[in-house]
Amino acid sequence: MGTNSSRMDCESRKCQILAAVRKIFSRKGLEGTTTRELAKEAGVSEALLYKHYPSKEALYKAMLESCDSEFMGEVKKITSLEPSSSTLVTLVHFMVAAMLKRQVPDLEIRIRLYLQSILGDGEFARFIVKQKQESCSVVSKIADCIKAATEAGDITESPVPAHLRALFTDRLAFMLVSDLLPERPAVDYGAPREKLIEHTVWFMLRGVGMKDEAIRRHYNPKALALFAA
Repeated sequence: MGTNSSRMDCESRKCQILAAVRKIFSRKGLEGTTTRELAKEAGVSEALLYKHYPSKEALYKAMLESCDSEFMGEVKKITSLEPSSSTLVTLVHFMVAAMLKRQVPDLEIRIRLYLQSILGDGEFARFIVKQKQESCSVVSKIADCIKAATEAGDITESPVPAHLRALFTDRLAFMLVSDLLPERPAVDYGAPREKLIEHTVWFMLRGVGMKDEAIRRHYNPKALALFAA
């Protein structure tokens, strides 16, 4: 009983530490953050911090993995669908809506971490992109759906490989939400959030080569919004 309780306390403490250090890592990155600052942010001693994580790098990696698992949990139900034209439309809509409506857990912190990483050594940025490419994620699922939709005649042939078209859609969604991150958005897109989501989805689907008639056949923003709720 005591052992199980101690194990639970340890896991709870580790979760608290990971949640606390995200903010300071997002502001200063890996290289610019000291273990003293991390311990202070987490409300623990440096000795206790090292007890759970042997190095600053180990703590950083654990934090990155926890961020990614949260994001994957949000899209699990969509990525389990069979690749098809309908799944492609559904997946792109949910990806854009989740980003622009800030439904992804800790989205703002994730974006700040990514941008901070780009200004530094790029470790976090490479980690996220690699995870998306290697795991059963949004990007790989979109690529599978593009191939399925092409075979179904709903997408025109393109010299751009399916995996690149999928990656481009993901990066566009990321940049859009980055533009909207400040209280006063960096870019005024001149459209309400719901309409911006719809326009973005149309732009992305056309970008991967989907025919207009196929988009109209499969894309019903209001129905997808109700399904998401």
